[in-house]
Amino acid sequence: MAKLHMVYESAEEMETRLNSAVAELQELITDMENIANAMEQGDLLGAAGDAFAQGIRGPLTTGINSLIEGYQDGARYVRQEIDDMKAAESQSAGLF
Repeated sequence: MAKLHMVYESAEEMETRLNSAVAELQELITDMENIANAMEQGDLLGAAGDAFAQGIRGPLTTGINSLIEGYQDGARYVRQEIDDMKAAESQSAGLF
C-alpha cells in the first residue's frame, strides 16, 4: 500500500502565492487600462496612440487574463488537494 504525505504549510503557501499572483496581475490590467486611457486622452495622439491602446486592450490584456485563469485554476487545484488529503486522513484515522 502506498503511503501518502502532504506538507500542508507548503501547499497552503503555494495556494497563497498563486492567489497573490492573481491579485498582482489584476492590478497590472488596471494599470495598463489607465495607460491606454491616457494615450487616448492625448499622451500619444493619432494612429500610434490608438494602436498602443488597442494593443493594451487586445493581445496584452488577453494574455494577462489567460495567466490569471491559469493561476486561479492552480490555486483551486491546490486547495482541492489539501481538502481531499485532510478528508482522507480524517477518514482513515477512524479506521484504526
